[in-house]
Amino acid sequence: MAKNGTRGKSGFVTLLVLVFCLAAAVFIGTEVFQVKKITVIGSDTLDNNVIINVSGISYEENIFKISKEQVKNRIESFAPYPVVKAVSMKLPDEVIIVLEERVPAAAVPYLSSYLIIDCNGFILDIVKQSQGVSLPVLEGIHVSCLSKGSFLEVSEKDSYQFKVLTHFLKSLEEWEIKDRIKAIYIDNPDDITLLTNDDIKVSIGQALDLDRKLGWLCSEAYTQVLEKGEPGTLDVRTPGKAVFHPTPVPEDEADLDGETDPEAASNQEVSD
Repeated sequence: MAKNGTRGKSGFVTLLVLVFCLAAAVFIGTEVFQVKKITVIGSDTLDNNVIINVSGISYEENIFKISKEQVKNRIESFAPYPVVKAVSMKLPDEVIIVLEERVPAAAVPYLSSYLIIDCNGFILDIVKQSQGVSLPVLEGIHVSCLSKGSFLEVSEKDSYQFKVLTHFLKSLEEWEIKDRIKAIYIDNPDDITLLTNDDIKVSIGQALDLDRKLGWLCSEAYTQVLEKGEPGTLDVRTPGKAVFHPTPVPEDEADLDGETDPEAASNQEVSD
């Protein structure tokens, strides 16, 4: 008798589950869960309507039939290739897409073109060098493979150089000074040199203590160097110390101008 009672209860529970599932399926299929609103967050320069169209999500579509992975892949494969941080559903009828836009960080010379990359080495665009760019130009990077909409590929022996490069570009982004840099020489990743738009060379050395080294370009000391109007190199390889080395005047020019001032040609330590 006990066994028959147990079986009866089990059958009743199973029936309840089936009824619940059937009711849920019917409920989910109703208009209550049809997409009425699509919210895009983080699209500072991109048009929200364009993002929605690219996502493939349709209004009145059943919210439970949307594939988050497909939405992510569709958007990230669309130029300028934003990063989809999250796709979430706010029941009963809203889809929320959170983006992070990729920002151009530097230009890599390749044949007669420039590869426009972000701070992670992702290729956003390929433009002709004749067009010119307003980004720091990377010198010393050897590209082994490239494709717009993918990450820059370098040879295995240059993997350390690429790691240093992305770390350095992220620091420039944090300091918001990439618009002051004309070129970055990274042939030797342990001896990085910059050329500013003011035609001042900046000897960085290793990509360590970059907060302190790059900070010099935002300091009063750097402004004082510019006010001198002299070409030269600002050496910040030692964190917390900056020394300006004026470019020596060629002998033939010195003869035309008369005697040179020994103090003007000497190294000048600058302080913030």
